[in-house]
Amino acid sequence: MDVCVENVLFITPAIEAVNVIQAIAEENHRAASFDPHHGHQEPDAEQETVALGFRPADSPEPPRTEPAAEKNPWSAWAWLGTCKNSSRKIPTAIPNIVHVDVDAFFASVEQVLNPKLRGKPVLVGRGCVASASYEAKFVGVKTAMGFREALRVCPQAIVVPGQYEHYADFAERVRRILETYTPAVETAALDDFYLDFAGTGRLYPDYEATLRRLQAEIRARTGLNVSIGAARTKVVASIASRLQRPRGFRMIAPGEEENFLTPLPVEKLHGIGHVHAGALAERGIATIGQLRQVPKPALQAAFGEAIGLQIWERARGLDGREVSTASQSPITGLPSTPKSVSRETTIEGGTIDTEFLGGLIEYLSERIGATLREYGKQARTIGLRIRYVDHFSAHQTVRLTKPTNDERELLTTAKDLFAKLFTRRVAVRLAGVSVHNLETDKRQHELFDTNANRRWYLNRGLDSVRGRYGWNAVFYGKGLELREQAPPLRLVC
Repeated sequence: MDVCVENVLFITPAIEAVNVIQAIAEENHRAASFDPHHGHQEPDAEQETVALGFRPADSPEPPRTEPAAEKNPWSAWAWLGTCKNSSRKIPTAIPNIVHVDVDAFFASVEQVLNPKLRGKPVLVGRGCVASASYEAKFVGVKTAMGFREALRVCPQAIVVPGQYEHYADFAERVRRILETYTPAVETAALDDFYLDFAGTGRLYPDYEATLRRLQAEIRARTGLNVSIGAARTKVVASIASRLQRPRGFRMIAPGEEENFLTPLPVEKLHGIGHVHAGALAERGIATIGQLRQVPKPALQAAFGEAIGLQIWERARGLDGREVSTASQSPITGLPSTPKSVSRETTIEGGTIDTEFLGGLIEYLSERIGATLREYGKQARTIGLRIRYVDHFSAHQTVRLTKPTNDERELLTTAKDLFAKLFTRRVAVRLAGVSVHNLETDKRQHELFDTNANRRWYLNRGLDSVRGRYGWNAVFYGKGLELREQAPPLRLVC
């Protein structure tokens, strides 16, 4: 209601000012066209021409003065957007999709939490490098590199195990800042965000200055550096943000997408991994410009119909994905009803430790159960997906005997699926659990199964504690063990 009242207070004087100006103009016109001594007289042709703002060709042009209303940006004409010489020039087309990527996220958070680490090479992880500060990256350290090799490349590096409970908090702080600029914010990963500035031309007439101010505000309020890329599509914006890190900034004007992509190596294109890049290199294709010369049928024959079409489109800067705000209602801002819920985790370097993987699946099931209860939903179908370090994937779904949002019941089925899918002696790099076919939670207390009722009260108690004190306030036994012994994880929600 406050917003509505404020709008009325601003708009009403502007409309009244327009009415006053029109009334004065009409009164002056009647006074000029009426002579009290001679009655009503029609103006001659020359007078009529001058009254309309024109003069004969041989008449000297008087100096033209603009009405004060047109000069004043706060006048009624300016409010209505009819000021002729308004200094606020609104761009007609802007690269409205913005990708914000936090630079060296884990390592940067560690440097913020411990000021003694600032300006020093920092490595985060256990066993392999989950994140490296740019002081370490500049001398050759790379993500997923083993610590032995990383310390050989950078002997002065400082290794920290990582305080993973703080990373989600910093990611949420960054997101809250982004939402003050536009409500269309999508969390692609823990440290990756997409924003849509379409329709904000009047709010941000200097678009580039706005994005630079956003970058500076995140630095001032969180201590983290971010890189920003702006384009008309997600794929081009994400490439632009990653070209000049840290603290990169790149805007690709509409129509310049192909020129921007042409000289870049194919590895920069989203969706092309090392395997695809190697296959293209064998055929003499090293840049995106060269990739663009390959016919669509040839790419589909080499990589499959879906992936081949995706590569063909994105080599041209085409990307039909929009910034997804499905987690919130565009009208009320409250959570909307999801059609499915999924949680997956990437394990840097991979692992074959079945105890660890079992604890990880338990953690993911726990997160899904809490999310379902938050939305008042139950799931009828659950699926499990694992991906090995050699990029081989396995996925299977199963229908539950009855709908549920209890993580213990979800975990039992998820572990059965894992036993069926984990059949190779190859390290697992990604594990994900998803639920589908959601329906409203209409569960009633069981008359004979008292354990089910106890689980219901336990789950609600956990949800209440975590809602007040955060997710890390309480753990199951294996979840606590996972937190203490886990290798570097990258949670994608």
